[in-house]
Amino acid sequence: YYGACFMMFEISTLFLNIHNTLEDLELQEAILYYINATALVSSFFFARIVYGTILSINVWRELANSTIPINPLAVSFVRLANITLMSLSYYWFSVIIMTAKRNALDADLIHALDEMDKHQIKTE
Repeated sequence: YYGACFMMFEISTLFLNIHNTLEDLELQEAILYYINATALVSSFFFARIVYGTILSINVWRELANSTIPINPLAVSFVRLANITLMSLSYYWFSVIIMTAKRNALDADLIHALDEMDKHQIKTE
């Protein structure tokens, strides 16, 4: 059951592949690039961070409250794998946010420089 649920994490991969293709085609200024970037960040956040955290809590609860005898080594492996997966998801989401923030600041700087150039042209 949980294996199929955790596969939902991969929904963001679709948008990541589109993102990479648009970069390869040098379409970073296209509206599709920005729409896809928004879909990538949103799907990553909701699928991996929100949904993944909820699933992880459920898995840990079921492992702790299981009435079926489970090998302690298997429980330890599942918990370690889950911690690793969720840690990577949180790390990559922080990288995505930092990159988006940097790109937004770069865009603001470019816009400000363009406005300065327009203002300078008008005063000459």
